[in-house]
Amino acid sequence: MTERRISRIIVRCSFLFLLIGLILPTHAKSQTIIEFYIFPNSAPTSITAGSDGNLWFTEAFGNRIGRITPSGVITRFYTGITPDSGPVGIAAGPDGNLWFTEGLGNRIGRITPSGVVTEFSIGIAPNSGLSGIAAGPDGNLWFTEITGNRIGKITPSGAVTEFSTGITPDSNLSGITTGSDGNLWFTEVTGNRIGRITPSGVVTEFSTGITPGSSPVGITAGPDGNLWFTENSGNRIGRITPSGVVAEFSTGITPNSGPMRITTGPDGNLWFTEASGDRIGRVAEITTGCSATFDGNFILHIPYLSYVDPISGPLSLWTDFVYQPNPMYPTLIPFKLTTFGIINNPSFSCAASTLSGNLTIHIPNVLLPDGITHLWANLEYSPVLSTTVNAYFVLTTYGAVSN
Repeated sequence: MTERRISRIIVRCSFLFLLIGLILPTHAKSQTIIEFYIFPNSAPTSITAGSDGNLWFTEAFGNRIGRITPSGVITRFYTGITPDSGPVGIAAGPDGNLWFTEGLGNRIGRITPSGVVTEFSIGIAPNSGLSGIAAGPDGNLWFTEITGNRIGKITPSGAVTEFSTGITPDSNLSGITTGSDGNLWFTEVTGNRIGRITPSGVVTEFSTGITPGSSPVGITAGPDGNLWFTENSGNRIGRITPSGVVAEFSTGITPNSGPMRITTGPDGNLWFTEASGDRIGRVAEITTGCSATFDGNFILHIPYLSYVDPISGPLSLWTDFVYQPNPMYPTLIPFKLTTFGIINNPSFSCAASTLSGNLTIHIPNVLLPDGITHLWANLEYSPVLSTTVNAYFVLTTYGAVSN
């Protein structure tokens, strides 16, 4: 058996919670902020990256959709947008177009990269006050209704479905995003809750851990597999796990700044706007406090390692790995296969759901059951497969990669 014949390895490691502390920090470079003039009183509101490589934004007062190239060239589109519609949210759709909400016009708009606009209103209840919008895991666009107190879904062809069952009345829904668990997550401003809706429309609300009167507004999926949200009145940033456990953070946020919108940046940090403070905030180096010091005696027990061979089919074994630092790969977490068998499982205090989504374990020398093949492998933590009890790692590459 050769390395090429191994199609998949999934490692299930109970309570493998200490590795997050070994991710090496990155050093930030000095940054320059450049502002681009648009038009007086246009009120740019939301912005997203398009499939054409440009950024697209809404103008709530200007009643336009804007496009800005990476070099700063701005084009504004208004043809096809009903006057005084108040575009608010915008998101890239699975069809390559941009989709936006019209807060006053009570419509969903679609604009192609060339600027052709189509509006949809059939199926949307009157005076719903559309707000946030996000691409869902099901290939549709999902949006929130502030005054309608509903979650809406629109297909790329324009068919609308609204959901209200399970949503507390008068909650004023705002932000929405797709989570790592395959569900949609949204904020309830006056309801002071975070909501979750499955693609089939089943709603669950979470309030435990959110300080009363905090007014959650923006929400985004974080690089750690959790959901992060802003608390506009509470002046905090909140985090909620896919299982609904909430943590709040306020250190470093200027008082009365009013955090509003939040997104995950390409640097792996969370970036948010401060509506009252006139600032941009960053949540950097997302960690959970899990840490450990490894030495050559630490043994990691993998209770179930399986792989699928194209000829022989699925095979499984019980293995032990010993931590073995390798100067050739200083940024990796290397474990070397030592024995087959069972040992006592070490346990740690952090939940699997807090592990970083980009965590990689490098295993430099795995001897497979044929007694001949040695495999160098990288196992990447999978937030989707993992639970609060078990951390799952999936084979990603052969050889060395950087964390």
